[in-house]
Amino acid sequence: MTDRPQMARSRQLFELDLQFKKPAGTSKGILQSRTTWILAEEKEHGIALGEAGPLSWLSRESFDEVRAVGREWEADDSELSAVPSLRFAQEMLARDAGDHILFPGPFTEGKSSLAINGLVWMGPRDEIETQVRSLLAREFQCIKMKVGAADWNQELDILRWIKAAEPNVELRVDANGAWAPAEAKVKLQELAEAGVKSIEQPIAPGQPHELADLCADSPVEIALDEELICAQNPAELLNLVSPAGIVLKPSLIGGFAVAEEWIKLAEARGIYWWATSSLESGVGLNALAQWLAQIAGDRIHGLGTGSLYVENIKSPLVLKGQNLSFDPEKPWNLNLLPGFTGR
Repeated sequence: MTDRPQMARSRQLFELDLQFKKPAGTSKGILQSRTTWILAEEKEHGIALGEAGPLSWLSRESFDEVRAVGREWEADDSELSAVPSLRFAQEMLARDAGDHILFPGPFTEGKSSLAINGLVWMGPRDEIETQVRSLLAREFQCIKMKVGAADWNQELDILRWIKAAEPNVELRVDANGAWAPAEAKVKLQELAEAGVKSIEQPIAPGQPHELADLCADSPVEIALDEELICAQNPAELLNLVSPAGIVLKPSLIGGFAVAEEWIKLAEARGIYWWATSSLESGVGLNALAQWLAQIAGDRIHGLGTGSLYVENIKSPLVLKGQNLSFDPEKPWNLNLLPGFTGR
């Protein structure tokens, strides 16, 4: 449910600067805020919404490019598909009749849910332990921890502590390409000894042969993440590297259709996959959840980023424990979009 928003013109581009409740630590630095763009288009039954949310340190496109192309689209009917994050927004707009139901089915009817992992950000030891205790108390079956920037021995200690506290929890880590290949080989062994099941992108993208060597004898399952963003030939990359898994971020790789092509290639090679959000607002997160609900099966995905911000666009998504669901009776709140009326 949503009140029909009112717009001054048929298309509008909104630039949002979302502030994190707490600084979010990664191996690429400390995140204080996140810039994203919401595209709104008037349709017969309401206002359709799409989101373009590139990340400055990962995406192929620049913020200036998204802003410029988005303004061209706002003024006329300019093509968006040449820019990956805007292609994602375009796909959302094409599916949204104005009610923000992009993939109707049991999920959007409130009859099913998605299992997600609990995400632990880098920070002081006491803050990390507080995050972990909260996730374990909410009975998350899979915990993903950012690694690669703090003291390595401390990161290992925390992983051992989690595994000792809950032996059945699945541990995933994400290094965001923090390590050199030789360093990664040693650390992969230590992660295995700590009970870690999988790692995302242990070395920086653009080193496919080194990554293939790591995947060939790693005691921890390696999943490609950033490597997918700039891949010129996905099939060739998967054939060369032969990873255990891939991590899909539709916002960054160019939308749902591109992600589904990666899925086909991966599954044909016995490579598993899961998807994660890229710190989108409630608009993008809603679209990702609906899409995954159609194809996810019993995989555990990474969509637990909706409550990170001081203010966010509130959608009908509801998180209870590790289960993300959609409440069709819950209204949208579009107050962050000037010119919109939302409850």
